[in-house]
Amino acid sequence: METYSSGRRRVSVLAGALLAASLGHPALAQVFTLDANQSTITLSGSVLGYALTAQGPGSLTTSYQGTVQTALAGGTIQFTGQSLIQAQTNGSWQPKADGSAGSQPADYGAMASAGLVGAVTAALRNVQFDAISPVINVAGGQFDAQSLTFSFPTNAASTLAYNLTGLFSMSGAKPLSGYATNAVASQATLATSGAQQTLTIPIDATFVFTLVSANDTTVNVKGQLVATRATTAPLAIQSIKVQAHTAMLQWQSAPGEQFQVQSSTNLSTWQTNAANVTSATGTYTWSGAATAVQQFFRIAQ
Repeated sequence: METYSSGRRRVSVLAGALLAASLGHPALAQVFTLDANQSTITLSGSVLGYALTAQGPGSLTTSYQGTVQTALAGGTIQFTGQSLIQAQTNGSWQPKADGSAGSQPADYGAMASAGLVGAVTAALRNVQFDAISPVINVAGGQFDAQSLTFSFPTNAASTLAYNLTGLFSMSGAKPLSGYATNAVASQATLATSGAQQTLTIPIDATFVFTLVSANDTTVNVKGQLVATRATTAPLAIQSIKVQAHTAMLQWQSAPGEQFQVQSSTNLSTWQTNAANVTSATGTYTWSGAATAVQQFFRIAQ
């Protein structure tokens, strides 16, 4: 019987009748940390109906840091919410946070020509996304990126400040809210190399906002998120035998790890049968006396 408790991997077997039961593959919460050097998103769209362009070099692209919350099970992944996907300030852009004239640090800085009407400047600040999804199958290290939905958390301070000058003048700031599905065509990936697992998510999502008139502003976010987490090889039981009052266990894990073999007759009080079972190849074995009428063994790390 395989269980998980307090970060320790354990397996118990009943000697005698030798019952081996499995709990299957319960989903385990896993947190990935964003790599800001590889996680970048570029903004496009329109404000007050006018197409956005850059205020300055690089003003429409910024990097992201934070965490991505997932639940992993055998061959599946789910984005469970409570992710902190946070944009980084990339310069000082117009307008100020309240929409008034002037520049302040911002995550994105955009502008638009409104023709005879004048010009619009827009700045996005404190941009933060969350990500949710149903359970998604992972095959060959790839999964459907269109299954993700991105949103602005309701408790985030994400805002879009705008300032229109010229024939007409108006300004203000709009809290960013709402959801957008991921319309990207390429697959996301989940890859494991050694003791590191890497999650790569392509993004192409469009949010629609109302500043002055209904749906007069669109913000498209396009790029990728790359996040990693440390991992170890899973513990896999290969064989469990009882022969001539001797219990023999064999299991597979990463080479060089250290395990204890413990036994009990009541699943309450445990004794250590072996304190340091290790292997240079990744195949671990242990054998010892099975003396009680009913006896349980477990592998602990």
